[in-house]
Amino acid sequence: MASGSCACQYIKYTSSTAPSKLVNCHCTTCRKQSGAPYQAFLHFPAKSIKWEVEPTAWKSSETASRTFCPRCGSTMSMSLNAFPDFVGIVAGTIDDDKLVPPASAHIFLEDKASWYELPADGTSRWQTWGQ
Repeated sequence: MASGSCACQYIKYTSSTAPSKLVNCHCTTCRKQSGAPYQAFLHFPAKSIKWEVEPTAWKSSETASRTFCPRCGSTMSMSLNAFPDFVGIVAGTIDDDKLVPPASAHIFLEDKASWYELPADGTSRWQTWGQ
């Protein structure tokens, strides 16, 4: 139902389901890893994602692990220890952007870049995790 890849096409994935929601994370790690004011994640059931080549994983904090392509450096996903049945796939990696729902939340606004102004987009706003 959904597919995607890193920038160099080395890491590819498919999903048997469409993403359930899109969340924009403003935590410091997401900002530093993306080089942008936030990282956008599509939520999928973890069991629905099949990797053709497994991305490289690293433990980015006590609460999360992330993956990336070892060839081009593209960030691919994030998994939270508290929600092992779900995975956040980086929205920019999806092939068919028509599958991307409108953003449902901005999270970790306590870490938001001071130079970025949130849009009046009607999404939920959370100082930390959100829901």
